[in-house]
Formats: sequence, C-alpha cells, structure tokens
Amino acid sequence: MDFELIHRGHERSLVLIPGWGFCPDIFSSLNLSYNYILPKGPVYRDISIDLYDFLLKKDMAKVSIFGWSLGAYVALDFHAGYPDMIEAVYIISLRKAFDFKELTAQLKALEADRVVALMQFYRRCFLGQSADYQWFSSALEESGISQWDMSGLRKGLIYLKGKTADFSKCAGTQLRIFHGEKDVIAPLDQVPEPPPGVAIDVISGTGHLPFLSSEFERRFCVP
Repeated sequence: MDFELIHRGHERSLVLIPGWGFCPDIFSSLNLSYNYILPKGPVYRDISIDLYDFLLKKDMAKVSIFGWSLGAYVALDFHAGYPDMIEAVYIISLRKAFDFKELTAQLKALEADRVVALMQFYRRCFLGQSADYQWFSSALEESGISQWDMSGLRKGLIYLKGKTADFSKCAGTQLRIFHGEKDVIAPLDQVPEPPPGVAIDVISGTGHLPFLSSEFERRFCVP
C-alpha cells in the first residue's frame, strides 16, 4: 500500500482512511485544517507497517489519523502499534463488532453480483443523506465499483470478521468519536463504550457518512 501527501497549506497532517467498499476519493469534499495523507487505493486490511514506512520516508514524526468505518479499525491498529507517532485519533462510524451472519450474507450477495451488491450497500450507507447520495452516485460510485475487485472485498470482510473494537489502548491520547444519528451499518447502540471523559458526538440527520455534513466540519473544529 502506497500513500500520497496532499499539501494544503497547514502545519499539521491528517491520515484519512476510508471504509469497506469505498475509495479515498470519498473524502474529496472534506475541508479540515490539515494537510492530507491518503492511501493510493482501497483499504481492506491493517496497513500500519506501510503507513509507518511512508511517514519515515517523509520524515514525519507525528500525524493525526482519521478512520471511518473499516478505516476506524485500521486507525486503531496504527495507534496500537505506533502510539508515539499519533497526535490525535478521530473515529467515525465505528461498530464494536460485525455479526458473522451479516458478513456472510454480504459475501454471498457479492458472489451473486458484485456490482448490484455494492450499489445496494451504498444506498444503505447513505440512508438519511439523500443529497450526499446523489453526489456520490453521480461522481464517485462507478469509479469506486471499478476499483474494488472481489479479492479486496472478500479480504475486507475477513478483516472485519476478526475485529472487536475497544478504546482501552487510547488512554492519554486525544480521541474524538463521531457518529451518524441514522446509521444502519453501525447503529448507535453498537458503538464501543467510549473512555471516561470522551463523548460520542452524534451528527443529526446523517447515516453512515456523517463527515459529509457541514455540521460535522463545524463540530470538528470545536475541540
């Protein structure tokens, strides 16, 4: 896995990790006060070693990391392995664990028709976010489907099958947790228990992609 550094005129840098079935361009409308580090392609596994090597090559001692959905597990993997390189962890739409039956059903749907299964998954992700879905379906959906092959999709589901999220290793770390009010992929009642003193920032009117909301950006800027 390789990465790209996008200089945006800021002193700090933020690693953006997308979720299963989505490509890094899902973050293209995001406007946060960071330079961005993006993976060059879909993410379906722990990429900690690759990211560590990239940061060393760029002589970057510390970064913040922004993980969404599957990417939230990946962000926690990196924090667990390299806590001294982390300034802040932003966790978006994290589910404590995915039910084995759900993952198996998703795999069977993909094997029956990969394109249809992905399109149905996208629609579920955007429940409550019709305007965002229209943007995604017209601008990003087709290219995203073409970049995700069955091998990567299957590996991503296997990765999710083995994950149970918790924040026990985040003590002493600047941690913020965001979630969509109407999320059906990772319902609010299935979010891991946050550490003492950390609240779950719920973005009203959003589904699985709360970071596409202008309200998210407003709250993100308020520590």
